[in-house]
Amino acid sequence: MSGFDENGFHKPGTIGRGTHLGEPLTDEQIGELPDGAEIVITWCGGNGPWPERVLVDSSGRRLAEGVYCDPLQGLNRVTLGWDDATRAWYDEHGQGNRMPDHVRAEWARLRGTA
Repeated sequence: MSGFDENGFHKPGTIGRGTHLGEPLTDEQIGELPDGAEIVITWCGGNGPWPERVLVDSSGRRLAEGVYCDPLQGLNRVTLGWDDATRAWYDEHGQGNRMPDHVRAEWARLRGTA
């Protein structure tokens, strides 16, 4: 069973703590997301949906603000916005609440603010 279509991984995924709102964004739409935008992503391997924030690096790439800062454009399902349940989960468990200083320093370096 394939989850792929012309927009990449279209199915919302079943291993995650977020809710996709609306249709997947195109790569062009992802490329316009501002730094810190709240998104929900199902990674191309099917892991998700997970709430994430966008990290725009100094070269303009859109990355997931997390430990690995994976690129968002490509074959992932990305939707914009969080519902109340997704926000509540992120506020308690999300990436931004448990990142050590060296990861936050890497985010600043990628953004060009370090």
